[in-house]
Amino acid sequence: MKISKLFSLLLLGSLLLSGCRQDDTDEDRVTVEPLREGDYGYSMPYVNSSTSVIHSKYGSNKLDKYFMGQQGLELAKSYFDPNTTYASEGNILDASELERFDSSLRGLGLLKYKTDYNPEGLNPEKGTYVESGTGIDMYDAIIVSDVYEVDFVDQNGDYVGFQFTIVMNQNITYSVAQTNEDGSAAIDENGNVILQSGTQTGQMSDEQLFNYGSLEAGQRLVNYLRNNHPEVGNLPIHVLLYKTVSSDSMTSGGFIGQSYVTTRSSTSYERLTQEWAFAPSARLSELDSVLANQISTVKSTLFENFPNEVGFYGRVFFIDNMADEVEIEINMRGKTYVEIQSLIQYMVTLAPDINENNCELNVHIKSDGDTVALIHRDKNSETITTSLI
Repeated sequence: MKISKLFSLLLLGSLLLSGCRQDDTDEDRVTVEPLREGDYGYSMPYVNSSTSVIHSKYGSNKLDKYFMGQQGLELAKSYFDPNTTYASEGNILDASELERFDSSLRGLGLLKYKTDYNPEGLNPEKGTYVESGTGIDMYDAIIVSDVYEVDFVDQNGDYVGFQFTIVMNQNITYSVAQTNEDGSAAIDENGNVILQSGTQTGQMSDEQLFNYGSLEAGQRLVNYLRNNHPEVGNLPIHVLLYKTVSSDSMTSGGFIGQSYVTTRSSTSYERLTQEWAFAPSARLSELDSVLANQISTVKSTLFENFPNEVGFYGRVFFIDNMADEVEIEINMRGKTYVEIQSLIQYMVTLAPDINENNCELNVHIKSDGDTVALIHRDKNSETITTSLI
């Protein structure tokens, strides 16, 4: 979770607020103003979305939900003015629209395969394949794993637009076709491809995910919303494409594309490039060698004065291959108050040395697992603030 957004993320995770007016009176509705200038305020009272059950079921990396929400709102600022617009919990889609089953236990809903009985499915059409990039035809690939929604309302609680994030798996599950002697896919008497038993896992590139999301999943989602939800009507829809990482990763995924749709369907998508890199790491040195050296120097300098039982973990967020934020977590086993405070204050003196690209800096200091201090510097600022816990 992003340290600098600690309180904002708590609001986002547990107090995202609904703009639905049908159950609320003007007396019930209040607005929560942003904690930081330029961020979104929120509309209350909070109305929980039934889709939270689906998010809990399919969410793989716990870091994704916070980062996805925070970065999604950052991207939304280009389209929905935070000075006049409030964010609220998505309440257009409900859980049954994402996933349900008919009497024959066939999967229906946006998160299932596209079929003749489930035309709105965002995953590839049942019985078809996508290419892996390594020459493998991946049949019945599960690419889209979830859809997140944020509603935007005005001060009166009326809808002004929506944001929908299509969550796509980089590591996907798929089936392999049985083959004939000539290597072609085996077909049954009904013309369907015969698949081998069991499933396999493979990877799709960012470009493959972007193409599928922009040409297939994004188009279907917008068409479904326009045709099935009168409250959406012709209001603008901000569609985001998000790539997940593996569940055991220590970093979040990232957005790979977006489209701002004001017509009946998506017309074009903008390619986005976001990436987390560990600090220190070879990848960080490749992306920004100056910043990598600054972080390594601070780490070694800190260890020279606190050599025992101090851990140092960092990661850097890049947008379009430019460092945007540095996050550092320092873990110590403080034996006395003086030892803990000495390390905190020493880290405050070292923090200005991490300044490449004027990036945002967040340092989270823990002692025996408990947070003892947060050090923060805004992007394009030289002011260091420290919060002692």
